[in-house]
Amino acid sequence: MVAKIQTIKLWNVTTGDRLKTLRADRLYEGMNIFGITGLTSAEINPLKALRAVE
Repeated sequence: MVAKIQTIKLWNVTTGDRLKTLRADRLYEGMNIFGITGLTSAEINPLKALRAVE
């Protein structure tokens, strides 16, 4: 299995310059979902399986 690296790029919308690139091997690991609203348990449970925390 090949590990995918997830990235988020932050841009300055005025100049078009890239400010920063954030990388995570495990996109949802450690994500705090305590008190999250608007998601069903069917949407929350996979986040927990991917190691999000409440």
